[in-house]
Amino acid sequence: MPQIILHDGQPLHVRIIGRGKPVVLVHGFASNSSHWLPNVLPLAHRYRFILPDLRGFGRSCRTQITDEKVFDQYARDLHDVLEHFQLDQTALGGISTGAYICLTYNRLYGFDRVSKYLNIEHTPQSRIGEDWQHGLFSEKQDELFACFERLLEMAEVAGPETPYWSLPEEVRREFALTLTRVLSRALNNPVARGVARLAGQYAERLLAGPVFPVENWFAYIQVMRAFMNGNDTRAALAGIKVPTTLMIGAQSRFFSTEGQLEIQRHVPHAKVVTFERSGHIPMLDQPLRFQREFARFLAQ
Repeated sequence: MPQIILHDGQPLHVRIIGRGKPVVLVHGFASNSSHWLPNVLPLAHRYRFILPDLRGFGRSCRTQITDEKVFDQYARDLHDVLEHFQLDQTALGGISTGAYICLTYNRLYGFDRVSKYLNIEHTPQSRIGEDWQHGLFSEKQDELFACFERLLEMAEVAGPETPYWSLPEEVRREFALTLTRVLSRALNNPVARGVARLAGQYAERLLAGPVFPVENWFAYIQVMRAFMNGNDTRAALAGIKVPTTLMIGAQSRFFSTEGQLEIQRHVPHAKVVTFERSGHIPMLDQPLRFQREFARFLAQ
């Protein structure tokens, strides 16, 4: 897993698997590049998958987010990845936060170096406003953002330099509860959602270990704040001329189908793949169909 140096001198870990045409895939919030492995390993004989761990997550967990415009910094990091590996005409894809980063990359740099784009479960703007009603969590945004705000206030009092296990118990409890609220909303299976909620209440050390590594716990807070601030990428969508595929979970409790189809309104050639029984994570809810559609996207 090579380490590259970013524009601000900090390291970023990147997982590279396979050989063939390059494919860059960006993971979601509170995730890491290893979550792509079940999807990329069966295709590693045909494609070279380049999978960065975002700042604050995975093996880049100690790399600090230093810009208040978090998604802009992530987009610049993505640009650094393409520069480092001298990628031109690469396939690009992202899920959830990863897709938002790709859309931000398009806003900042355009898709001149991209041959095709895969957008899994994200709208072009996270915050609901007067001219946009399809942000993160849809009609539950105020409720979930209130949870974010409460955690942000507690985190600011504790201080970002405080190690996670030295935080006051009430801060750790709020951190675990907030993350499991988000996780349970991402899952479509009612049993899985219930397990996630229980885990947040009774299994903090499990959540703060393999599920949500907390070496850089404040990175979660910074990304939450960025979602609350919003990041409008709509104006740049019309510049996307490359083949584009939108994968939408029809049962998603993160983003409405209508909001995600806003991308197709600006990118009329975009292909839409709807997973009727899926929530926010189609590779979990409908893994076989997702793998077929993923391979079809790469082969087109």
